Amino acid sequence: MRHALRLLSGMAVAAGLVVAGSPGPAVAHDRPATRTDCSTAAIGNLSRAVGHRTVVTSATAGRTAAGTPYCDVRASVTVRAGDASTSVIQLRLAAPTDWNRRYVQQGGGGFCGSIPTAGTSGDASVDLGYAVASDDTGHVGSGSDASFAFNNTAAQKTWGYLSEHLTALAAKAALTKLTRHAPAYSYFVGCSTGGRQALIEAQRWPHDFDGIVAGAPANRQNYLAPLSQGVRELQNRDASFRQIVDADAAALVARGVQEACDGPVADGVVDDPRTCRFNPATLLCPDGGAATGCLSAAQVAVVKKWYDSPRDDRGRELYPGGLPRGSEGGWVGADISTSPTGLSGGGAFAEQALRYLAFPSDPGPDYSLRDFDPNRDAARLSTLANVYNADTTNLDAFRRSGGKLMIYHGLADPLITPFGTIQYYEDVVRRYGSLARTQQFARLYLLPGVYHCGGGPGADQVDWLRDIRAWTERGKAPTSVLASKVATGSTTMERPVYAYPLRARYDGTGDPDTAASWRPVLGPRGRH
Repeated sequence: MRHALRLLSGMAVAAGLVVAGSPGPAVAHDRPATRTDCSTAAIGNLSRAVGHRTVVTSATAGRTAAGTPYCDVRASVTVRAGDASTSVIQLRLAAPTDWNRRYVQQGGGGFCGSIPTAGTSGDASVDLGYAVASDDTGHVGSGSDASFAFNNTAAQKTWGYLSEHLTALAAKAALTKLTRHAPAYSYFVGCSTGGRQALIEAQRWPHDFDGIVAGAPANRQNYLAPLSQGVRELQNRDASFRQIVDADAAALVARGVQEACDGPVADGVVDDPRTCRFNPATLLCPDGGAATGCLSAAQVAVVKKWYDSPRDDRGRELYPGGLPRGSEGGWVGADISTSPTGLSGGGAFAEQALRYLAFPSDPGPDYSLRDFDPNRDAARLSTLANVYNADTTNLDAFRRSGGKLMIYHGLADPLITPFGTIQYYEDVVRRYGSLARTQQFARLYLLPGVYHCGGGPGADQVDWLRDIRAWTERGKAPTSVLASKVATGSTTMERPVYAYPLRARYDGTGDPDTAASWRPVLGPRGRH
């Protein structure tokens, strides 16, 4: 449901980049009368509001670390599929006593399996008056383990597209019961899997949220894991399945990229990988063999494949975009295994997805990434892509309802290529006829030097909640956002990040660590 005031007047968010914040309200909203009865009885039965069996398991008074009082509500929603399989969503709502009538839902990461705000990660927003909710996407487990979905249709659908919608219904219904007021505005903020969930909401459930922030979205999930992350792992293995590009080779490539493309400010940041022309062949050992301080012919070949889109044996693109130049400092762990026998983070994620999520019939725990042949198996991924993917460009209902969407991606992401996100946004622009028309409701922000959802040499901290709220409530379209780099509690760098296709350029005179020293210029369109 859209916020109550717009309906009455007839007017038409583990790991992510979420720094809670708030602009002044655009419209005067009375604070709801405080209700001190924080109890399951006060909330009552939510099953009718949710459309699935929903049980409020507890409602207790609590305080944030800063001392803000709130009602801590825990609930479960049971999803039952037609084949009798079930999945149980566990969710948490933190409703502050002095509520600002804004509801914020935070997305998860990886395969989820836990409530992101079960601890204190939502406290900063609660301290500012927001009611905050999140959920475990229908199972309990590790974010790197997909076995919850093994032969379980309900679990697949819940993780794929239902969990955030049902959590929104349950949490907002509970909030209304507690306060006697519906949220005036609702927001969703997430990165990675949370970014995919954000786009799922905009595409499938366009009336759940007024403003949505989708960071580094895994929106082509059923193609991303096997055909991007999985293929990258296979490209880096020799006939004996030993790694070809290791940590030393990655460090060498990183230095080469920095020497070629770090400028005009020597800060370790490749401002735009699309304009960086570094060729790894410049690091080739004289005889093509392995030696210290240079790359073997096999290593050069792998790095070239990684920079390119993954392709099948006929040269056809399997996924839009490869690793960006400037991401090399994040390859170890994401793309290069730190274990002599294990897979990289991306490879392990792909193997889990292939075992339990990707195919119409799950091959199960005995299946290995080595069993996957993209030439043979890519076509088998389309069926479940309809369950998990958030790649449709049809945002008509979200747009008509007045929704606002901010998408962001780190340009040095070593796990989910930013080029896929650029391609998705360009596809949306194509649907709506022009960049100007698209930017009325959806904007893209590319963060130079930022890894997956954070980290890297670039400025990676942005108050996305403040910015999406300003756009949604005050109509202040964000031409740029302020990104910061924070170390040991101090800000060491600030950069403006302009709405795509604009980019920031150093003015050549001011302090390069100050946002005022950067100016907007037109950057390239597309992913090349």
